[in-house]
Amino acid sequence: MRFYKIILSVSIVLGGCDRADRVAGENSVPWLSQCPDFSKTGKAPVEQNAQCGSFDVNENPLDSKSKKISLNVLRIPAVNPVPEKDPLFVIAGGPGQSAVVVAETIHRAFSEIRKNRDILFVDQRGTGKSNPLDCDVEEDPLKQLPEDAQKIMMQEATRKCIEKHKMSAPFYTTNYAVIDIDEVRKALGYEKINLWGGSYGSRVVLEYMRRYPAHTRAGILDGAAPVAIALPWFMEVDALAGLQAINKQCAETPACMSHYGDIVEKAQRVSNQLLVKSQEIKIAHPRTQEKITVTLTAQDFSGVVRLALYNRDISSLLPQVISEAHAGEYELFASLSYLAKSKSEMSGISYGMHYTIACTEDYPLYKDKNASDTNVFLNSNIVQHYSEICAQWPHASLPTDYWDDIKSDIPTLVLSGAMDPVTPPRWGDLVARKLTNATHVVAPGGHHIITGDGCISQLIAAFIATGDGKNIDTKCALNIQPLAIHLPPSAIDLPKDASSHKDDIEKNSADQLGMKGTKP
Repeated sequence: MRFYKIILSVSIVLGGCDRADRVAGENSVPWLSQCPDFSKTGKAPVEQNAQCGSFDVNENPLDSKSKKISLNVLRIPAVNPVPEKDPLFVIAGGPGQSAVVVAETIHRAFSEIRKNRDILFVDQRGTGKSNPLDCDVEEDPLKQLPEDAQKIMMQEATRKCIEKHKMSAPFYTTNYAVIDIDEVRKALGYEKINLWGGSYGSRVVLEYMRRYPAHTRAGILDGAAPVAIALPWFMEVDALAGLQAINKQCAETPACMSHYGDIVEKAQRVSNQLLVKSQEIKIAHPRTQEKITVTLTAQDFSGVVRLALYNRDISSLLPQVISEAHAGEYELFASLSYLAKSKSEMSGISYGMHYTIACTEDYPLYKDKNASDTNVFLNSNIVQHYSEICAQWPHASLPTDYWDDIKSDIPTLVLSGAMDPVTPPRWGDLVARKLTNATHVVAPGGHHIITGDGCISQLIAAFIATGDGKNIDTKCALNIQPLAIHLPPSAIDLPKDASSHKDDIEKNSADQLGMKGTKP
């Protein structure tokens, strides 16, 4: 599967606290207990005295006699022994990502909030350990099978996945997921909750706000992905804009321009060559260093480039990676594949749940359109890939108003990275226009998911503390600027005419961004 996204990353340090009193305190519940420690699992718990448990719900929430499924729940208790009564629920993206797995990296971003509020992570039904709709999908970006064999393998994996989940899949859409969240809320005794959702998780937050406004205190949407995004209809044009932003940044730096040139043009040339004929390349495996021969296709190349664009740090390496690939050197490309994948929320994804969401909620919005209109990013053909799967995937019924705009006066903080290649600020703008109490913060150098960047975690904490985004000072987000593009030492000396190609690059970027029939 070549569709990836970047996992949430943070860098804020949180000291441990002894909270044994909370485990046995008034907020403890029978089905939550202290998470297993290192001696039982081989790894430390997310936080000392974090609480783990499972909560049973009906697979069909509208039928009390339907089979039970267990939701995997993680609660990190507040440091304050007398916490506020409105916790923060963290909703993962993907769709198909485990919130409990995300907790291992993202929870530190909420350390200020945790001083006075519990933090909850619930694996959405069909993900993680909540009855996952898993599929046997190969996830190694360095495949050693010929291209035709890869296609056959993927088709067979899809067929088996459909057969395995065809009866259950209709009950794993977003509208059922928000019912689960509210059942967990009630079971834990919270009257109101705050919700943070990243990427697809923001869609879940919006739907919860619509269905349960009386129980929603505030919402945070990081990388807004409303239903209107029609996954993956706009994915290629947004990815191209992301690559062009890197290209423009390089064009404005003489040393970068001199050393790398037009990376969009170079990337397109590499992709076009691979489209004509996939290439067998001999490289050292980035993890084992074993010499291997792998087959590289245009879709493989575009997938890695797109994946790298999600991450602020990794994207700074793209000009060098693309330039070396253009010169026929793929060692760095192979390493980037593994580096990007290690930070990707699509690693360990529950693909059955992923396609249930995409094919039920998004596919109807574009199934009658011409998929060729979207093929603008390095021959990715993402929409064609999804269309082939969704045409076979079991579909579910949705509420009649599911595709309607969500209108609300609930305090909402919308976060966007200006260089985000999949949920850029235009989607945040689209959502915020219908939310009368929304504040939209854009980080100029942010990519996909900005909660861990600069001052954003502090802005989130201030927003949750007050329940009002209108009076918080958001100017610090402007300090989140694009990271410098990586340059080797040899690129320090630059010729006088290094910037002569800048105008050509900007013109080419504008021309290549054109795309018919794709305005939101």
